[in-house]
Amino acid sequence: MREFLNFIKNRHFFLLFLLLETFSIFLIVKNTGKEFIFLHSANAVSGALHKKVNDISSYFNLKSENEKLLKENKKLRNYISFIQPKEERFSAKIQDYGYFYKSAYVVKNSVTKEHNIITVDKGIKDGIRENSAVVSDNGIVGVTGIVGNHYSTVISLLNTRLEISAKVKRTNYHGILKWDGKDYRYAILYDIPEYSSLFKGDEIVTSGYSAIFPENLKIGTVFSFEKDKQSTFYNIKVKLSQDFKKLDYVYIIDYRGRKERIQTEDSTIFRYQF
Repeated sequence: MREFLNFIKNRHFFLLFLLLETFSIFLIVKNTGKEFIFLHSANAVSGALHKKVNDISSYFNLKSENEKLLKENKKLRNYISFIQPKEERFSAKIQDYGYFYKSAYVVKNSVTKEHNIITVDKGIKDGIRENSAVVSDNGIVGVTGIVGNHYSTVISLLNTRLEISAKVKRTNYHGILKWDGKDYRYAILYDIPEYSSLFKGDEIVTSGYSAIFPENLKIGTVFSFEKDKQSTFYNIKVKLSQDFKKLDYVYIIDYRGRKERIQTEDSTIFRYQF
């Protein structure tokens, strides 16, 4: 007991300070109408902590959420491709000749080589075929190459051997788009006549002239252009709409009418020897 009293005696100033401080906080909260502020501050801190926890949890759930969104986007794209004038949604014509989108996840990708290849996790067992268009939500990606049972390779747009039929959407003038092997963010559009109207920012899309890519898929925008010294055409530097360093998910387009179209075109060339 004596030791306790000595403790009080030796530290009475400090204990008095704590007592007065506690009493002051009590008066502020109770008598000045600030209890709401006190509770609000406590709730704000608690809410912030919960938000951080939820953000961390959401981060680890991103992959599954992206996969769900990918499936929904695939359904929507297929639905849009079904809508044609005077045709039933599931008519035989659409089933035989329509465009069908199939989602895939990118498991390997490169942007620094001259002939870049992408690998996706879908193959023959998923209905994937060679020479099918590959796109993303942002723009075109490439064309399927070798198709295995469970995996497929994609000839990337960033491959100097790949040529895409493209056009200036505003004017409808079309040309050939190729990657020059330099910057992964840009490709070059050739064969647009110099007498055509052209502005920086013009949208570049697929022309629909090939039997692979549907018309008006996004490719990019005009970044700069100059007249070719050896011809009467522009050399157009196109800023690609898809950032190939941020490529996770793609859609592979199954064009059911491609075989008949190619056979018809090839037969015409053979018959008339063009």
